[in-house]
Amino acid sequence: MSMENNTINILANAVTCKVDTEARNVKLEVNRCLTYFVDGYEQSTAFKMHTWDGTASFFNFAKCTFPAGFMYYVGACLKRKGYDVQFYKKPLPKPLGKLRPKIGNYEYDPRYEYQYTVTEKLLKHGQIICRAATGAGKTNCAMIAFATINRPTLFLTTRSILMYQMKENVENNLGIDVAVIGDGNLGFENSDGSKSLKKFTVATVQTIHSYIKEPNPTDSAYEFTAQRKRQEFMKSILEKFEFVILEEAHESSASGWFELLKYCKNAYYRLALTGTPFMKESEEMNMRLMASSGPVAITVTEKQLIDCGILATPYFKFVHLTKKPATMSMKTSWQPAYRIGIVENEERNQAIIYEAKRAVAHGLTVMILFKQIAHGKTLKEMLDDARIPNELIVGADDQAERKRAINKLKDGKIKVLLGSTILDVGVDVPAVGMVIIASAGKAEVALRQRIGRGLRAKKNQANICFVVDFDDPFNKYLKNHAQQRKAIIQHTEGFKEHIVEDFDYSLLNVKK
Repeated sequence: MSMENNTINILANAVTCKVDTEARNVKLEVNRCLTYFVDGYEQSTAFKMHTWDGTASFFNFAKCTFPAGFMYYVGACLKRKGYDVQFYKKPLPKPLGKLRPKIGNYEYDPRYEYQYTVTEKLLKHGQIICRAATGAGKTNCAMIAFATINRPTLFLTTRSILMYQMKENVENNLGIDVAVIGDGNLGFENSDGSKSLKKFTVATVQTIHSYIKEPNPTDSAYEFTAQRKRQEFMKSILEKFEFVILEEAHESSASGWFELLKYCKNAYYRLALTGTPFMKESEEMNMRLMASSGPVAITVTEKQLIDCGILATPYFKFVHLTKKPATMSMKTSWQPAYRIGIVENEERNQAIIYEAKRAVAHGLTVMILFKQIAHGKTLKEMLDDARIPNELIVGADDQAERKRAINKLKDGKIKVLLGSTILDVGVDVPAVGMVIIASAGKAEVALRQRIGRGLRAKKNQANICFVVDFDDPFNKYLKNHAQQRKAIIQHTEGFKEHIVEDFDYSLLNVKK
């Protein structure tokens, strides 16, 4: 770098960027941009002994390198310091498909123009995050991008249900065979024993990571050698992908994703799909997300989708509880407080049944979301006693059992579906009229996903959905979590305008 012209060159490939400089002040600035607090640093001996400040950096000071996802972020940091930054990267591979491809039988709807904009941004920048609220159609965004780029593509997720759902969508809408790496399958192995890479592969991060992990030095010589061979084999496969799609990308902050993507050396195209990026409490995990997939290039909000009718208008009611459980105080620790104040709280559970019964009486279907199986079973017994047709599904149920229960709700054979966290993502649920957040908790990602279960556009009724939550006032942990959930609603455009004391069921008679 010439200090006279104050120009800094950043060289990039699909995985790594290099700052072409020997200037220490520039290196220090890049290092500052990419420094973060390591998870759990407060508990480390080094931190307690004041020999370490608890931070680490994604910048390799000696090599002047950092993950390619930070390219524009680092460039912006340097520009703010007055440097002229120039990027040099290999041109993106030319798309082999048609621009603005038709997906299955979907007719063009201008309300969904943003789905094509995602691909336009991807073709321009190569590595992007699409921040789209639940219900925006992230699967369609992925299929449009793939059909346009039409190069060997890897779809990554942490959940097998999402993996199979994407496989089904691509095969049905694009008419191509999809390979599977996960759940006991190795998609590039053919029936005749030969190996080939299909154009589209769905995979779980866990399966691929089990192949690329380092062999354990304590293993036998045979096991050590076998793992090394599996590792090298999988690395050679990952190098063949030119496009990687990260589903529910907020989870890509985990180290398994981050390490895996280092081996996708030719994946110049990377598309991360999530409604909730950078909402982790962990600074390290948020940094890993950007390292893996670049910056947010497009945002589709709940309000945008509600205003154009893609999502239903939600109305939020926070039920005020008045009867403190006898064995609980404000200071009761978290686990017993959850059991007493949530799972076994008779007033709270009766309120859940009351709201569900009232919704059913007005012709609505209801989804009740809980956390602990014992809670779900209690609520099911209460619904049975109230003679409200219902089904209970939990994580232990296989995919066919889940689909059977969901279809019964869709067909009107049941009125209430009780579900554990298995319903948070990846389940194609029908439009329901009411969602009851029986699970409590404070996680913003989970809350938005659970609300999103009820926001699918309604066809045979007014395009609205009722959401029930609770104030849980009798314990400091439960109360704090309830306040955090309400604050999320109060600060979300499209949500905050519709917080009510009680539901106005006459709204069901107003068709949009």
